[in-house]
Amino acid sequence: MGHFIRTLALAEMLKNDFDCIYVTISPSNYQITEIQKVCSSWIDLSDNISHYNIFLNLLEGNEIVVLDNYYYTSEYQLQIKEKGCKLVCIDDLHEIKYYADIVINHAEGLNESSFLKEPYTKLCLGYKYALLRKEYLKNTLSNYHKKYSCLVMMGGVDPFNITYQIINSLLEFQQIKTIAVIVGSGYKEEGLFKSISNITLFKGIDSKMVFRIMQESFFGVLPASTVAIEACAARLPFICGFFIDNQKELYKGIRNNNLAVCIGDLRNLIPDKLKLALDAIEDQNTYHSIKNMQISMLDKKSKERFVTIFSEL
Repeated sequence: MGHFIRTLALAEMLKNDFDCIYVTISPSNYQITEIQKVCSSWIDLSDNISHYNIFLNLLEGNEIVVLDNYYYTSEYQLQIKEKGCKLVCIDDLHEIKYYADIVINHAEGLNESSFLKEPYTKLCLGYKYALLRKEYLKNTLSNYHKKYSCLVMMGGVDPFNITYQIINSLLEFQQIKTIAVIVGSGYKEEGLFKSISNITLFKGIDSKMVFRIMQESFFGVLPASTVAIEACAARLPFICGFFIDNQKELYKGIRNNNLAVCIGDLRNLIPDKLKLALDAIEDQNTYHSIKNMQISMLDKKSKERFVTIFSEL
């Protein structure tokens, strides 16, 4: 779901200057609704391996193609380039050679030496190129009433059910009065929360509503994924961890730049570590220091940068 949100964010930034078409496999009704808000059209590909060739056959050679997945090989990039297209790849792991014209990785702390690429490949690295929906790029923030002590949001599917583990731990602390819980449309365990009175559950909501809930929360407990960068843009102090490998690089950048209180692997979270993190984020000096670092690191000018870069292609 993080890949879906960030590619749609890029399309949203570019849609006034380019005709954006979203191509994917078996989108949910939620995804189709969100795509239709941004893109001129969308294409639903076959869900078997033939979709790679079907997509290639759609290309006429005058397109800019944006790829965002771990399954696209260097060879597939070359096939797209051979069609005459310009190519942009969104990267998390930089485990393959890039033949793309542009590579985007919005983690902080990377440099050119981290990538195997062609000499012509331009790198767009760090929060200057944050892939965020329009709500998060506004320069003014609304001062909503703080309805929630804490926001917990672990992403679209949450395969380890980290959401439930964290909520169980948070409920042990008296200072946590109300919790907003946001889960994706693919989350299956919401029945576990029905008997907990001080939780408000939101499922499959759009980015505008997520942004509002961030504004209504004192702090968040979030993974090092797109949602963490959204929190930085919303100026929401948060406790941060990771639970899959592709989050580790973003986590490192968040930790090294003091953008959150960092607690490591969320699959091995112990109450004592969470208690220390809560004490830290409730300290006013730490809380405001995190906000100031978020303001310093993320200037909300991604859209202007991407429009310029794509126009140059």
